[in-house]
Amino acid sequence: MVLSNNGTGFASSLSICYIWYMMNNNWITDNSTNVLNITHDDLDGAVSAIVVSHVYPNCTTVKTNYSGQDFRNAIASIKGMDYDAIVFSDFCPQREMLDALRSVHKPYLVIDHHQTAEAHPEDPYGTFYIKEGRCGALLCYDYFKDMADLDNLYDLCVYTNDHDLWLREMVPMSDDLNTLLYEYGYDNFISKFYNGLGPDGSLDESSKALLANHEHEVDEYIAGCVQKDLPYNGHYIECDTFNSDINLRMTPMYDWLVMAGTEGVDSGMTKLSFRTRRNDINIGRVLKELGRGGGGHPAAAGQVIPTTERDSFIQTVGNILFGGK
Repeated sequence: MVLSNNGTGFASSLSICYIWYMMNNNWITDNSTNVLNITHDDLDGAVSAIVVSHVYPNCTTVKTNYSGQDFRNAIASIKGMDYDAIVFSDFCPQREMLDALRSVHKPYLVIDHHQTAEAHPEDPYGTFYIKEGRCGALLCYDYFKDMADLDNLYDLCVYTNDHDLWLREMVPMSDDLNTLLYEYGYDNFISKFYNGLGPDGSLDESSKALLANHEHEVDEYIAGCVQKDLPYNGHYIECDTFNSDINLRMTPMYDWLVMAGTEGVDSGMTKLSFRTRRNDINIGRVLKELGRGGGGHPAAAGQVIPTTERDSFIQTVGNILFGGK
């Protein structure tokens, strides 16, 4: 534990009380805590952020992925923003971000469900709520439901769970919400659905019009993508946008789908997103066991690899998933 110094070689009594208060998790149950919420850049992360902001009105939301500019922005926020504690929702800090956390000596709470999430119970600054089987938004709802009135957000969290875990039990609403996230933009989506869905649980007319126009744009985009079939009834497509829509349209036709990003290829790296409609295979576990930093969910997982290894890596994953079947 690091105490602030008052210039005499001793921590001030105020600092001692503050650190005792924060390090003993009292901050978590205090709705007035000034929280930095670092959350995933997807539907689950956005709805998780809505839940967290209901619990902590003094909350600043920063969206991130596990690499790229958003990730660098999140680290800069950890090091440079004025806050009392951090809530990671639908996201688990790893390596570089953990180093940034240790440098600022602020307590943090991790709420996550990904297979790659790792708890560090020995860290006196960290509190971990990591459970598979429910999306980040539902985990946030479960964790915080006794601290704030979240009843109006429950349906929104349940639809998000259906989409994020690819349960396919509440379509089309769960898919429509994901589409609206990208049509409205992250911040505008949070503002629009801050208090949940409408009184009757339906979408307003402006949202319906956006969805109709979106379908036409997806048709045109897919027509221009590089595509090829893969072994074991798989399919490969190069795309940098509309990934969720491509997933929705193509996974019913194939046993596995690989979406390869083209952005960043010039720097020698390619982002691969694997999807499946089958519940008897676990793509996330396969990527994690390959030991290259990838992972995610049983039906949806990602990996960033050198572009020169893209084809061989895809073949390896396919052989492990389906070899001998």
